[in-house]
Amino acid sequence: MNLNINYCSYCGADQLAEEIPAGDNMPRIVCSQCGSIHYQNPKIVAGCLVTWQDQVLLCRRAIEPRYGLWTMPAGFMENNESIEEAACRETFEEAQARVTLDGLYGFYSIPRISHVYVLFRGHLDKQEFGPAVKAWR
Repeated sequence: MNLNINYCSYCGADQLAEEIPAGDNMPRIVCSQCGSIHYQNPKIVAGCLVTWQDQVLLCRRAIEPRYGLWTMPAGFMENNESIEEAACRETFEEAQARVTLDGLYGFYSIPRISHVYVLFRGHLDKQEFGPAVKAWR
């Protein structure tokens, strides 16, 4: 396990250790001061295979990782949104495209990077799309 947490988010102590908490069976990061357990779970990525008539909408990555490669619009799910909302939001953020979802396309687990991908099939509501407006710094 990677101890990439430097301080306890509950008490601020820097006394973190990897151990198996009582009643658990997996190593976790535990604060030696207050006993808080810091779970590290996979990130959920939501996206969409977008079509317009017989064409597919792809995005060219403008940031690392995979700078310059082509991909479907997708990104990390936010708290307080459904997986479907995340797929539509990410499609708009990445490609300025509004879509209607047509069902699940695929579900992929990539353990080496701790990601779970949920991709939907969807179609453009209008033939309107463009580059992302995100300002990455």
